[in-house]
Amino acid sequence: WYTKDIRIRVPETVRFVLNGRKRSDVTAKDVMLYILSTDYMKQGKGIGQVLEFAGEGLAEMPMDERATLTNMAVEAGGTTGIIEPDEVTLEYVVRMRGLDAEEVRKGFLKSDADAVYAAVFEINLDELRPMVATPGDPRNGINIEELEEEVKIDAAYGGSCTGGKMADMDMYAEVLQRAVEQGRRVAPGVHLYLQFGSQKIKQYARERGYLEIFERAGAELIDPSCGACINAGPGASKSPDTVTVSAQNRNFPGRSGPGKVYLASPYVVAASAIAGHIVAPEEFLKVAEEELVGA
Repeated sequence: WYTKDIRIRVPETVRFVLNGRKRSDVTAKDVMLYILSTDYMKQGKGIGQVLEFAGEGLAEMPMDERATLTNMAVEAGGTTGIIEPDEVTLEYVVRMRGLDAEEVRKGFLKSDADAVYAAVFEINLDELRPMVATPGDPRNGINIEELEEEVKIDAAYGGSCTGGKMADMDMYAEVLQRAVEQGRRVAPGVHLYLQFGSQKIKQYARERGYLEIFERAGAELIDPSCGACINAGPGASKSPDTVTVSAQNRNFPGRSGPGKVYLASPYVVAASAIAGHIVAPEEFLKVAEEELVGA
């Protein structure tokens, strides 16, 4: 207290290199649920470490999707998550903050070529499929097709740090627009809650006509705030029998009420709300035939 300094140990870094191109129905949430499901994370080796994401597979991810990766480093027990800056980063900072591009570029930092890591993992994005984390732990990730039985749901929640961003609203709207075009709405007995991460995001959705799409599909819209993820407000369960599929980032027991929470991407949340049970979103998306053939 005298020097006002705190002695800390620089954490080790584990590097995840994202290779290839992901399928159009696979999101950053699926990537992160896959990472969390690895033995490395299940054994607690990520605790206290920095998760670094790199590779060509990041190039097509907008900043909102990248934020899902870094945000969920905490679910691995990590100290933080970081991503190599690139032109996507540059464009975002310049657009959002009005800063000079060259000045921003001067501040870019990247790992040294000879950097030493606690571990390095190569992830082939084209091999990943839509996932869910079964109740109790974000590390319980499995491919949706591996669910042993049909999981009927009572609620679907789209919001929180990892599910209430602009890109997430794009995903909800894409699925729900297709459902409305097919003459379908949220399944009977299911509540679909969509919560905006901020007033700016709500305005973004309004300007793009998403609010009308959401309402026509039968979604219940919630103003920005912390919500179901901390057991506050609509979307949190009231009964142990309640089954929810959620775009939030964690599903520890009691985190979002006494019910059972499955974690999934915004695509899966919206598609499952229409189906009435947990489903992969491909029937509501324009997934290329060649992508499905390679499944």
